[in-house]
Amino acid sequence: MANLIRCKACGYVTCEGKIKDVCPACGVPAKMFEPYADPVTEKRRRILRLHIHPIIVHFPQSFAFTLFVLACLSFVAPPQFNGVLYCTMQVVSSALPFFLILALLTGLVDGKTRFRRVTTPFLKKKIIFGLSFLFTSILIAAGSFALRLSSLLMMALFTMLTIIAVGFSIALGLIGSELMEAKFPG
Repeated sequence: MANLIRCKACGYVTCEGKIKDVCPACGVPAKMFEPYADPVTEKRRRILRLHIHPIIVHFPQSFAFTLFVLACLSFVAPPQFNGVLYCTMQVVSSALPFFLILALLTGLVDGKTRFRRVTTPFLKKKIIFGLSFLFTSILIAAGSFALRLSSLLMMALFTMLTIIAVGFSIALGLIGSELMEAKFPG
């Protein structure tokens, strides 16, 4: 394993010799770097370096926000665009639960790899929010197929569900950002 160094200012870690004049993360002079011993085994580090869970969670987050924007557009778009909007909402909302299941599964693997268990307080919160997000996404998917036959009230309910989904997405992102660099040594 290569010798690692860490920026004293921001905590950025990289291999020795990769830094030229300044830290690529925060811009302080290269003299601000110190030797760093990685507390995580190489096997676990390889898994964590893939960042599978942080990448996968962007799909449900962007899908939830897209559905919210499409729902809002449906209130102001000319009637001739409703067919396209409804079809798009059906496709995106149908894919959302599948990506959430994938995000939950990769989250469990990531949690187990980082902390050797998934029962830490933050991970329990993430599981609860993730399952709530999944349940909401199933309601959104079911509701998207009722939109063509529905009233303004159904569209308002659909929009409220997308707001709730975006809220779960934000909550999960905030908890996840606090855990990004945390890992159990060894």
